[in-house]
Amino acid sequence: MAIQRRKFLVNSVASMLAIGSSLATHRRTTDGSGKSDSAVERIRGMLLGTLIGDAMGGPLEFAKPEARKGHVADCRSWPDSKRLDDQSIAELESFAELKGYAPVRPESAAYGPWVKNAPAGTMTDDSRLKIVLIRALRRASKNDESLSVEGLATAVLEFKPLVDQPPDDAASELLREGMAEYRFAANWLLGERDPKVALPLDRLWGGISNCSGQMMMLPLAAKYAGNPDLAYRQCFGLDFIDASTAKDIAAAIVAGMSCVLGPEADSLSIEERWRQLEATMLSTDPFRLNEVPFVGRPLKKWLDLANSIADRADGRPKRAYELLQAEGKPVYYWDAHFTLLVSMVMLKLTEYRPMAALGLALDFGHDTDSYTQLIGALIGAVCGPDVFAEKMQKMIERRLMMDFGEDISQWIELLKEE
Repeated sequence: MAIQRRKFLVNSVASMLAIGSSLATHRRTTDGSGKSDSAVERIRGMLLGTLIGDAMGGPLEFAKPEARKGHVADCRSWPDSKRLDDQSIAELESFAELKGYAPVRPESAAYGPWVKNAPAGTMTDDSRLKIVLIRALRRASKNDESLSVEGLATAVLEFKPLVDQPPDDAASELLREGMAEYRFAANWLLGERDPKVALPLDRLWGGISNCSGQMMMLPLAAKYAGNPDLAYRQCFGLDFIDASTAKDIAAAIVAGMSCVLGPEADSLSIEERWRQLEATMLSTDPFRLNEVPFVGRPLKKWLDLANSIADRADGRPKRAYELLQAEGKPVYYWDAHFTLLVSMVMLKLTEYRPMAALGLALDFGHDTDSYTQLIGALIGAVCGPDVFAEKMQKMIERRLMMDFGEDISQWIELLKEE
């Protein structure tokens, strides 16, 4: 029974993407089923998806259970035996929307929104780190250079919301606090040794393997679309903000998305793209981590566990949550392995229904914006932008321009440069 439930509901792509009213009605380069057959559109989907996911999860990040009521499906209150069905899938999808921060998270926060009562579409540090990467790439392109780890460190030190404007006093303090740890490491990497401003890279976040690289590095999948080995190597080499295991996880995610963002994936079905993405994550191992004696590659362990949890949960979200808590071993809910594990379980449990997977991650709770920004990137890379409602796309593009002076279309042009 579990194996049968783990398969896609039907073979047709149209039914695979039957995600109800949350699907966008605007179809650009799709075949009518919601499947984008344009690699450029899938790049757009990946970029929009990760920003949408961040803004979707931001208002609920680490919210207390009583504050979350009415904002999530509350699967933890379901009977133990209740499985996802068409009605509950539709309910999950209905919660996958962009909301303002005022009802649950009205205060500004260094790693959250940098304004009080932030409007819907406001992004967190998950997106700000991506903007750091984009700006580093832009400078390297302007100088006709390849991006170096030193260039990325410089972009960390120079980051402010709007390039041509100083932040106000409140935002300046949030900027200082929110970027402090990364700036200590960046200064050290660039040769500074004054402990007031520079501290060793191994000190960053206490040396734990966290999801910082997963927040920053995802756009590299578009930069090296169709070349997963190079995408992995570039990500691993640039990722000075992660410990080694987290670097491998971030680089594997980038490699997997790179594979489905290339033109070779244009002719593949949605199901085939998901399979190829996951297979590429595991098979791209240029540093032969699978061969490490006695240890092997942690990435494989966590991806195997995602499959196991989805199988044993057998469509029951409450059971999946219990297994994630018991076997996922989160020390911090933003551990690199746990962010990946939660995201993959939500996708598999909903049988890769995009908006339902996002709704389920919101319902699970904890570091919601990190989970949803990763899920959003993955579903955008596989399906293209039209899996997200046009209203969501426009809201994110507007906030990206207003808050950061950045434009998705310019990102795409930058990432497409040879």
